[in-house]
Amino acid sequence: MSSEDFRESSLSQKVSSAGGSQKNKEVLSSPTPSVSLSQTSDFQHESELFTEPHLAQMEKTFQDEVDSTGALDMKTFVKAVKKILSNTSNEMIEALFLKVDMNCNGSITWQEYLDYVMREFKGKEKMMRSQCRLRFHLPMRIVPL
Repeated sequence: MSSEDFRESSLSQKVSSAGGSQKNKEVLSSPTPSVSLSQTSDFQHESELFTEPHLAQMEKTFQDEVDSTGALDMKTFVKAVKKILSNTSNEMIEALFLKVDMNCNGSITWQEYLDYVMREFKGKEKMMRSQCRLRFHLPMRIVPL
């Protein structure tokens, strides 16, 4: 068996269907990614919610749309974010809602939203700092204190 034959046989796998018949189905050797290409663009839209104009729109929405508890439920939040970012999928907005709703009570307040934005920025800033390379000019000098 050649290496080419071995590679092809490891990529093909017999899968039985509900009717009992078997079909050949190609299977990738690596696990399938959990994030699709369309979801990647949704992540980019989500980061747009953190720009100053979008934050101002979100604050106005919270002021206009809050219920008697002073919070937005998921349905109202999805509708409000859809107005701001029309290209974002409902699934992505619902996932954002679940991230923001820290106390899991089914509604989010403006303060919870701001807390989430701050945590998100803190995480991104930490990541950027960890990726930044320090540059030292050689030869280095010792500076007395």
